[in-house]
Amino acid sequence: MDRIRMIALALGATMTGLGVAGVRAEDAGQRQQGAHVHGIAHMTLAAEGPKVLVEVTSPAASLIGFEHAPRTDEERATLALAKENLEAGDAMIRLNIEARCRLEAAEIDAEFADSEQSEHGTHAHDQGTDHGEDGHADFHVVYTFACDRPEELGSAALGLFSGFPALERVLFQYVTAEGQGGAELTPRAPVVLFVPL
Repeated sequence: MDRIRMIALALGATMTGLGVAGVRAEDAGQRQQGAHVHGIAHMTLAAEGPKVLVEVTSPAASLIGFEHAPRTDEERATLALAKENLEAGDAMIRLNIEARCRLEAAEIDAEFADSEQSEHGTHAHDQGTDHGEDGHADFHVVYTFACDRPEELGSAALGLFSGFPALERVLFQYVTAEGQGGAELTPRAPVVLFVPL
């Protein structure tokens, strides 16, 4: 599993250097600098043998509509619903059915989700201070899948757009046994075919 995670990390740097088709140059530059752009999420998929690792990074505003620790019951409910949706990884990214993949794990990290304010209505820092050094909070999600027929892993469709309508684009990068590539996915075009560059 560590090898797959290393591949996924290296993939971001590699794809930026390759100028991935379907991703505009300014987006590649933003990704390289770790830009936080509302409405845009980044997703990488790394497949090795029967294991598939998918990582998603998105501004909190794109998923829950705010970037601070929840302050109201409504915000806490919104965060809880978002986490519940994200835990259903096989609904957020649907891998080609012929590959017979099943979700093994979903790890969700929201920078502010476990703060005292989100649980108790108080905050250990100054009131009004957001988590994240620049005042922006991100969600980072890691899905682990096991596939019975990984050789059939030829495509994926994103259900992420259905669960999070403020999400406008996903900059998707992948590396599989057949090759690597990338695409810009939208609610109108949520499917990526894994075709080597």
